[in-house]
Amino acid sequence: MKTFLNAFGFLTIFKVNKNYYLKEEKFWEISYYFPLVGLVIGLIIVLFFYAFNFIFPPFLSIIFCIGIEVLITGAMHIDGFSDTIDGIFCGESNKDKIHEIMKGSDIGAFAVIAIIFLFILKFSFFYLLITNLTKAKDNILILLFLSFMPAFSRLSINYSFKKYGNLVKKNSLANSFINKDNKKVFTISSIYLLSLFIVLILMTQILFKNLAFSQQGLFYKVFNFNNFFNFNLDFSIILILLIKLILILILIYLFYYLILKFFIKKTGILSGDIIGATVEITEVIYLFFGYLVFKFL
Repeated sequence: MKTFLNAFGFLTIFKVNKNYYLKEEKFWEISYYFPLVGLVIGLIIVLFFYAFNFIFPPFLSIIFCIGIEVLITGAMHIDGFSDTIDGIFCGESNKDKIHEIMKGSDIGAFAVIAIIFLFILKFSFFYLLITNLTKAKDNILILLFLSFMPAFSRLSINYSFKKYGNLVKKNSLANSFINKDNKKVFTISSIYLLSLFIVLILMTQILFKNLAFSQQGLFYKVFNFNNFFNFNLDFSIILILLIKLILILILIYLFYYLILKFFIKKTGILSGDIIGATVEITEVIYLFFGYLVFKFL
């Protein structure tokens, strides 16, 4: 519990009481809980959306929810995103100049345009998922999917440490998370996050029976085996959701790998700014592929 509280305090604006601080040599262990903190953030966003949606139309509720995520995280990943974009597109091919720009506190035109574009994309795919793919009784399934958006984007942090931990500068904050257990951290956090998704799917089906997507694509036709068996739970929906999630995750991490590789090639290092940038980009990719997969498959 102590480790989780430190992880929550590290990734959000909610600070931990000094009595619960971890020892410096144990601080890296909070990375195990990064995806879980993301899931808590996602559940908060979804609960606010559910509440706002009773009062406001969906487009306004989504705007509030995106703002709440920025508020909860203290815009730390947005800051990293803006610094990375400014550095890469203003520093050209000079790595020293890129590093200098990324360290600066000011924000350039490239970053402003990129942030606006990022928010427009995040809002658009969030809106499409909510309004185009669900009927009123089905919202719980899409909301459950949306709640995992910050979770899988925070899992990308552990992937970054596993893949490019050797490129982290020794005197940086990110270096405190680099050790021989980075591969283990990524593996364990991936397993428990996927397990949590399965458990929540099962709980949803128990509490809300006979839920189905209004868009019944190819997977529904192939895997709808409840036509042949009489189950109390709609296991076909569970199977379809899991297959779609696995496909979405494969696509996400393929593109995440390419984006991270591009950033590393341009900068030559793995920094907190680059990690923050990839967290934000991963959220948009998650929504983008989520929409495509749920819409057509």
